[in-house]
Amino acid sequence: MNKYAATITGRNIYYYQTVDSTNLSIRRLAEEGAPSGSIVIADEQLAGRGRLGRSWFSPPDSGLWFSILLRPRLLSPPDASPLTLVTAAILAENLNSHFHLPVKIKWPNDLLIEGKKTGGILTETKVTSDHIEYLIVGIGLNVNQKQTDFPAEINQSGTSLYLAGGREIDRIALFQSLKKDLLKGYPLFFKDGFSPFRNLWIKHNITLGRQVTINRADGKLKGQALDLTEAGTLLIEDKDRQIYPVSSGEISQ
Repeated sequence: MNKYAATITGRNIYYYQTVDSTNLSIRRLAEEGAPSGSIVIADEQLAGRGRLGRSWFSPPDSGLWFSILLRPRLLSPPDASPLTLVTAAILAENLNSHFHLPVKIKWPNDLLIEGKKTGGILTETKVTSDHIEYLIVGIGLNVNQKQTDFPAEINQSGTSLYLAGGREIDRIALFQSLKKDLLKGYPLFFKDGFSPFRNLWIKHNITLGRQVTINRADGKLKGQALDLTEAGTLLIEDKDRQIYPVSSGEISQ
């Protein structure tokens, strides 16, 4: 995939054949003053990361591993929290509409095809005195992996766009398409919040209407996922019909 270097590098787009992780790479650039909209993309990550410190399998010549730097103005840390949901909605819509792939969203950050994970989103923030200095959105997407490419620990739970669609996908064209939609959507989110993306998220989600168990910092919460609010908060109704708003956590089942 060395042709990436000639094809997609340009102003504020940085291609690396191998990095520790694209999130760490773009964080270093952010600390050096890189502007909003800068992107790091790599053919391989040696220490790709998911949520909660998990590793993300990122072999060469097979997936999309990239991170976007954002410097929103006048956005508070709480208002930035639905950014992962916005990203998931944009990605799912793009992959369904342009590539005809049945990608679904599992709250808050997983992209699934037929129940198997094909992508994830890791959003990180640097906050100084209640002010957002910058946001980083890291995206990992399994594109052209064959089933035998996955290590044993994720061989049954992981999939790729190739396995779902039966054909290889031009990763450069995919990246350019996703980049266009993401950089178009983020300014709308900064201006109007999560509300413009709520229906899109609901359209592609597999979480609402299900009984779920959510792992939170203060323990487990079990109940039915009722709705997602205009602010991006997940509403859970427990067995006693008590409704809890949830803005962070992870579904364990």
